[in-house]
Amino acid sequence: MRHNVLVKVPVTDNVSYTLFAQGLLIEIPKDSNEEGFVDFKFLGGTVFALFYTFANFRRAYLATEWQNEKDGEPVNLPGISVPLYVLYKMKGRKIDELKHALHIMTKQEHYAPFRLPIEFWQKLSVQLELYGSNKEDIYFLYNRYAKKGKKLV
Repeated sequence: MRHNVLVKVPVTDNVSYTLFAQGLLIEIPKDSNEEGFVDFKFLGGTVFALFYTFANFRRAYLATEWQNEKDGEPVNLPGISVPLYVLYKMKGRKIDELKHALHIMTKQEHYAPFRLPIEFWQKLSVQLELYGSNKEDIYFLYNRYAKKGKKLV
């Protein structure tokens, strides 16, 4: 069983990066105990997207909490206190492909895609890497995993 993940998003210029996080929140983001940060808490077992911008580069990750060796090597990222299972790591144009895919999937209901299983996100990662974020392909993949009544049109 995967646990909830706490992500500390910086809101000041005191750190060397900016971070945007998107996923299935279990509570409204609130000020952190650590000054200059806001805490985002994501539901355990769900995948969330992390978009980092550093001085000279940017990276994005689709991740969930690392559970055991089946998840491969655990990854530690800034602002996150637990090791992560990274399903997909992007840079450059692939980050824009992910943003476009998330825009397509969250248009009707913001949290709907984040309720989908990890297998969906693994297949989406392959889709983005090989073919990009073509709207019809994203719809097709999403609808294969969505429950009846929650499909994209």
